[in-house]
Parts: sequence; C-alpha cells; structure tokens
Amino acid sequence: MSRLDKLPAYLFTEIDRAKREALTAGRDVIDLGIGDPDLPTPAPLLDVMAAAVRRPANHRYPDNRGAPAFREAVAAWLARRQGVELDPETQVMALIGSKEGLAHLPLALLEEGDRVLVPDIGYPVYGASTILAGGVPATYRLRRERDFLPDPAEIEAAADPRTRLLMLNSPHNPTGAVASAGDFGTLLAVGRRAGLVVANDAAYREVVLSGEPAAGLLQAADLARDRVVEFHSLSKMFNMTGWRIGFAVGHAEVISALDRVKQNIDSGAFTAVQETAIFALDAARDDLMAGVMRPYARRRDRIAAALAAAGLEVFGTRATFYVWARVPEGQDSFSFCRRVLSERDLVVTPGTGFGAGGEGWFRISLTTADDRIDEAAERLRRL
Repeated sequence: MSRLDKLPAYLFTEIDRAKREALTAGRDVIDLGIGDPDLPTPAPLLDVMAAAVRRPANHRYPDNRGAPAFREAVAAWLARRQGVELDPETQVMALIGSKEGLAHLPLALLEEGDRVLVPDIGYPVYGASTILAGGVPATYRLRRERDFLPDPAEIEAAADPRTRLLMLNSPHNPTGAVASAGDFGTLLAVGRRAGLVVANDAAYREVVLSGEPAAGLLQAADLARDRVVEFHSLSKMFNMTGWRIGFAVGHAEVISALDRVKQNIDSGAFTAVQETAIFALDAARDDLMAGVMRPYARRRDRIAAALAAAGLEVFGTRATFYVWARVPEGQDSFSFCRRVLSERDLVVTPGTGFGAGGEGWFRISLTTADDRIDEAAERLRRL
C-alpha cells in the first residue's frame, strides 16, 4: 500500500457536492464551514506590501530560513507577547504559512515506522503529514470531561521507544480549548521522560475573545534542554491567509532539522511578504491586530445564543473563531450537518472531520460577514 493510499478519505466530499447543488439551484447558502477570515488584510499592511513588491531586490530568491530582519522581528514579538527570549539566528525560522512547517516537521524528525502522538480531535494535517513521512500516527483523545485538553497520563502511557513527537494544539481547532501554562509544564515533563520532541500549533494564539492572551508552549519550556517547537501564523492575526507567512520558534536543534528539510523542498517565503510581516509584528501594530479580532466575540455570542435557543449544548471557550457544539441527541455528526444544509441552507462541519473523537459534535466558523452571521443565527434558532 502506498503512503497516499494510507491517507484517510476526505470526509467532506458529499457535503461539498450538496452545497454545489444547492447553489446551482439558486438557494441562499451560508457557508459556516471554512475558517478563512472574511475581512480584508488591514490597509496599512497593503501599503507596505505595495512598496515592497516594487523593489527589484525582493524579486530574487529569498533567504530560505527567513531574512535576518524578519527573524529579529519575530524574536522581538515573542519577547513582548510571551516574555520568551530567542536567538533569531538559531531559534527562529520563516515559514510559508504555519501549515507548511507542521507538514514538514515529521519529515525532519522521523525514521520509517516511528510514531507521532496526535490529538483526536485534531487538525488532519498532523496525522496526514506523519503518514507521508513514513511514520505512524497514534492518537490520544480529547474528551469533554477534561474540557478537550490532553490527559498527560494517557500520553505518557501511549509513548513507546519508537515514539518521537508529541503534537499539541492550543488554542485548539476545532473546540477552542485553551491550555494553561501549568498544562504545558505537565506535558513538557512527560515529553522529557519519554524523550519526545513537543510541538504546539499556536496558529490561533492571538484569536482570543476575552482579550486575555493564551499561554504559549515556550513560556513553560527551558529552551536550553527541552526539544520544543511552536508554530505561529499571521493568517489569523492580520487576515493574511492568502499571503502564506508564518514562523517556527523553539529549540535550536529542532529548528535546524526543519531547516534541512526546507532547504531541499522550498525556496523560502517571498521577501516582500516578509517585509510586510516585519511591519505587522512591530509593537505599534498591536492595536491593529486587536481590531482584526474585534468582530469575533460578537459573532460568537450571536451564534451561541441561537444554538442555545435551539436546545443545543455549546462548549464554552475564549479563543479561536469557531463554535463547537453538540448535535441533537440520537443523531450523528455527519447526518446532522447534511440535514442543516438541506433544511436551513447552512454549511457546518461535522466533528468527525477532525477524528473519531469528534462524533456527536459539529463546528461553526465565525469568518462570515456580520449580516450573514445574523441570518445564520436566525436559521439556527429554527433547527
């Protein structure tokens, strides 16, 4: 069996087909499925990019690891936002979006047959990239009774001599669960005892609805000894999903291993985009980022109230731009989402798209215009 054949089937094919049929029939479909910000990249960043893209020097191959000025800007941002001190030369790397780094990490760390602990419920790229690297994904469960946070005892019991990597995701997609600094500290201790690299997908760290920042993995780590890496993205921070710019930060050996993979696979992020990111990560743009996040709290309140009025349980969270809710009793996730599309012309995502542990739940994205969110809320009330 080839590695491609080992990849799980794409669960959403049937829903995508039904959505296309509904649109072709002229129905007013509201898509609450994909997590892609609906608002544009802030204008000040567009102005910087417009100037940067005209500079001939930026049209050449970029520094694969990231321009020195970009890595210095990232280090300064982490120091300000998390109190973490990094060496820009050895502990910071530019990425063509955080997903690229997450997908390349197993290639950097695994030998054939090595295992990676991945969350179930979780972003599918963790398991898929493990398979493509010749590894074996081994799942640990995220359960409602633990507020969808990892169980350190379960992870420690699951780690064997062939286990190389523990994948974490906080704030968590799709549930919105947020690990504390204490949670990270406990999981790092497990990683030390088991000899694991510990990675955190922190793409949603700045998407906090209360304004209170989420903890970061590196805040709980000793970067001189802990083999850790954290992935960040400007996609969510500044509505830059199409720009493809992010960064990895962490232990120098892990960053170096990731760099060796990237040297052989890609040619780095477009320098003009890196220049725009440098501008965005400056302290003067913190208010700009806060403005990007501002709509999500109101949208979440509207959707959560509508679901509650329909008698559905909503998991309470303060981060990400998703709502994680339980399907009605006696229904499965996929059938319920098909029914919502058929009866209410709403696209929502079945929880099983994020692993078997998502059965009984569904995800709603808040990255839709306010008036469409309001209309979707009215439709949800009538479920």
